[in-house]
Amino acid sequence: MTGRAGRGPVELIPRAVRAEVVEGAGGYTLAEIRRLFEPEGFSLPPDFEPTQGSMRMSMAQAFDGSIELGSPEDVAAYLRVVERLIDDLTETAERVDHRWAPDRLKRIRRELSRAGVATEADGRLTLATRLVTSDALAMAPTESGIRLAMTTLERSEAEPEEKVGAAKELVEATVKHALAALEEAHQPNADLPELAGILHQRLRLAPRAIAPTTRGAETMVRILGGLTQIPHGLAELRNEGYGTGHGRATRISGIRPRHADLAVRAAIAYASFILETVADPEAPWRSAPT
Repeated sequence: MTGRAGRGPVELIPRAVRAEVVEGAGGYTLAEIRRLFEPEGFSLPPDFEPTQGSMRMSMAQAFDGSIELGSPEDVAAYLRVVERLIDDLTETAERVDHRWAPDRLKRIRRELSRAGVATEADGRLTLATRLVTSDALAMAPTESGIRLAMTTLERSEAEPEEKVGAAKELVEATVKHALAALEEAHQPNADLPELAGILHQRLRLAPRAIAPTTRGAETMVRILGGLTQIPHGLAELRNEGYGTGHGRATRISGIRPRHADLAVRAAIAYASFILETVADPEAPWRSAPT
């Protein structure tokens, strides 16, 4: 499987998790290891040759090495591999003649918990939103990380305040990533509204940048006006105490799940539009203003 490689070296699945998974998979037969990874699109390198004496372990390591841990597609597929491994180990652990499985299962779950990988009621594994937004994206915003954060946040069942905080962080990471991609100068300690203003001007997203003679200009002005207010609104909402992060130390109760979900959807819409605008070869920002 090939995913989008990030600009930075951020790996969304820590090595400690992968080491335990490799150890667990290494206890299977070669055919069983293939059945763990190949259904998710992972394949062995063309020149792979099992190491004599440790054929199973070397195969598990080779599969692990083929995964792009900065790619949201690969990360999602990898977590499905781990889900399948956990299911198999759980069944094995119930047999009295298999003493290694309970210990291996315990180790894998422990590292998943440390990495912020949450286990849903149906057994599905998901990266915790705060891990994707606060840690990986804050250190090195990448398009892959942003898109994974969008997917994770959309499915998150976190508390409303946590969703608001994560939505704001997603938008901030997107703005910083876009400014870096465009090599646009800015103060490193500038707040989100200021950074967003610089970005919107650079991408010619400010409503006043639309020529009044353009067909549908009035409609586009209204839509872009709402879009460009999303960073300001999320920053203010979080700083008022309705979201986790760098606002007040004490949360203000009262925000409803529907309000938090609105903030999440707004953040995802904004992040998606910014990424697509930066990548669009025919976007207006690529040509000189008329």
